[in-house]
Amino acid sequence: MKIKKLLSIVICIMLITLIFQSCNSKEYNSSLSCKEFSNELKSEISVPNDEFDEYTHEDLKFLFSSPAIYDDISIIYSADSTDVCELGVIHATDKESAKTLFEEAKLYIKNLQEQKSEFLRSYSPAELIKLNSAEARHYGNYVIFAVADQDTKNRIFNKAETLLS
Repeated sequence: MKIKKLLSIVICIMLITLIFQSCNSKEYNSSLSCKEFSNELKSEISVPNDEFDEYTHEDLKFLFSSPAIYDDISIIYSADSTDVCELGVIHATDKESAKTLFEEAKLYIKNLQEQKSEFLRSYSPAELIKLNSAEARHYGNYVIFAVADQDTKNRIFNKAETLLS
């Protein structure tokens, strides 16, 4: 009798654990290429002349770890050298790699802030606000980062959430 009761309790605990785990893990659509994704998101960013440049694959080798942990990447930035806006969309090969890339994106932002803050403080304080508002977020296997003012960044992340749902 005790064994049946104990077995019932163990099964109940396992079911409750499974229910809570499924509630916390949101599934995201991953059918968009990073280029398509960044093109959709850049409509939320206002830059001079609406012109963006994109990092080449050679440039990207120096920014993020081994290409083996991501299968697609697009990082665009304002073509105007006086504007610091930047948007990155990276698709990791798996969830563990996405966690690694998320940490690397946060480090990339921190390095940008350290490298450019002093210059922007004296040259263009309005751009410093964008730089200090920079943020990275993690959506399933996607990592998205934005260097933009708070309102623009919120629109970018809201649109990303909509596109991935």
